[in-house]
Amino acid sequence: MTRARDWLCISRHDRVTKQSVAPSPYFNELRAHHIAVDDVVIPTIDAASSGDDTTIELSYSELASYLDCAMAFRLRTRMGFQPRLAPELGYGKAVHHVMRMIADHTAAHHRVPTAPEIDAILDRSFFLPTANKVVHGELTRAARRLVNTYVEQHADDLYRVWGTERPFELHLDGITLAGRADVILDHEGGVATSLAIVDYKTSIRDKDPSRDLQLRVYTDAGRREGLDVRAAYIHDMKLDNREAVDISAAEVDTAAQHVLDAAERLRHSRQHPDRGAELAKSARCAQAPPAES
Repeated sequence: MTRARDWLCISRHDRVTKQSVAPSPYFNELRAHHIAVDDVVIPTIDAASSGDDTTIELSYSELASYLDCAMAFRLRTRMGFQPRLAPELGYGKAVHHVMRMIADHTAAHHRVPTAPEIDAILDRSFFLPTANKVVHGELTRAARRLVNTYVEQHADDLYRVWGTERPFELHLDGITLAGRADVILDHEGGVATSLAIVDYKTSIRDKDPSRDLQLRVYTDAGRREGLDVRAAYIHDMKLDNREAVDISAAEVDTAAQHVLDAAERLRHSRQHPDRGAELAKSARCAQAPPAES
């Protein structure tokens, strides 16, 4: 309570499981300040940036969070409400890290690692900070299946790795967007200097438009650097399926406009669901009230 600066909410349970529970004496002391749940409103908080000349700096993951549900983005970034720590937290990143270690091993030894070497990489590099021993074991076995399938079916890719966890920055009018591509392959289409960006997914939400947006943003950033990015793929490691993403000039330009539109809403602290926006599809988000007038 002593740490609150702008707003403090204290609540209690009427029941825990099926058992009724009494309020604590501390809660009873605050009854004079009681308000009905329906009357609870989120306080207005100034935008993180203001003015048309201010450049917004975001990671791509932050942008994706905002596009997915602007209210949840606001609660996390402006008010400090963090989602619960799920046991599988970091699973995707841990798998990506293992894939990077396998690519590095291939480059260093000029051969794909053997099954025992992959096991050693997993033992050394696969880490889930919130998983208990049982869950960690289950997820490690799942990761081993994904990685082994990839190595068996796509070994040639490991000899084409141009870069892993390659950073990108896209500079548009009023916003700088930073991110990292999982892997970039060279020799796309048989041309040594042509590149393909591959995004590994350990799970894919159906009809999630932001997954294509990410690769188009990275393509745009790469081409502005002078890289010859000719293809982009989403690789579903669970299904061992690779899907091409349209990175034509028209689609990349449309992606840039999505980013600019999001920056404009953020600049004016429009952190409530935009019901007309193509990318704001969250049902929970759509029911939330506007954060600001």
